[in-house]
Amino acid sequence: MTVTHRHLLTLGGTALALSGITGLAGGLLHPVVDGQSHSAASITAPGGPPAYLLLYGGAILLMLGLPAVTAWLAPRVGLLGVAGLTLYFVGNALSAQSHLVVEGFVAREVPQAIPDDGSIIASGSFLLLQVVGGLVFVAGVLLTGIALLRRGSGVPWWIGAAFVLSALGVLVPLPEAPVLTGLQVELFEAVGTVGLGVLAVRAARAVDSGPTRSARTALSRA
Repeated sequence: MTVTHRHLLTLGGTALALSGITGLAGGLLHPVVDGQSHSAASITAPGGPPAYLLLYGGAILLMLGLPAVTAWLAPRVGLLGVAGLTLYFVGNALSAQSHLVVEGFVAREVPQAIPDDGSIIASGSFLLLQVVGGLVFVAGVLLTGIALLRRGSGVPWWIGAAFVLSALGVLVPLPEAPVLTGLQVELFEAVGTVGLGVLAVRAARAVDSGPTRSARTALSRA
C-alpha cells in the first residue's frame, strides 16, 4: 500500500480530533481536593489514574496529529501559523506530558515527593520546566488561534476563536473545583482541536489521488 499525503492528513486529523475528546474527558475527571488540583491529596486521589491516562493519551495524540495538520495549513496560515503550531507542539511536550507522567506514573509510587503547594513535584528544575513549557504552550495556542482567524486561512472563524479563548482562559485565576476547572482548561482547546481535525479529514477525503496538481488544489481550497 502506498501511503499518500491524503492518508497522512486523514490520520493526522483523526488524531487531532481524538486528542481534544480524550483531553476534555480527562480534564472533567481530574481530581480537585480542597480547592487544589495539583496537591498531594489531589494527585494521589483514587479517581486520578483514569483522568491522567486520558490526558496523557490526548497529549500523545496531539503530537501525532499536529505535524500533518501543520503541513496542510502552512500555505494558508503563513509564518505566524507555523510558528504557533510549532510552539503548541513543543509546549505540549515540555509542560503537559512531563507533569502528566508524574501524575500518572510517579505520584503513587513516591508520594513523599509531591508537595502541597501545587508545584507537582519537589524539584526546582521541574518547576522551571513547567513554567517555561506552560508559557510556550499558551503562546503557541494563542498564535495558532490568531493565525486561523486571519482572512485567507480557509478555516471557520469559530475554530480560531476557540484557540484564542483557550489560551486566554487558562490565564484567568478562577477558584479550582471539580469539573469546572477541567472545563476552564480543556473545553475551548477541545473545540478547536476537534473542529480543526474534522476539517482536515474532510479536506483529505476531497482528494481523489496522490500528490497531483489537481489534488493539491482541492486540498488547499478545503
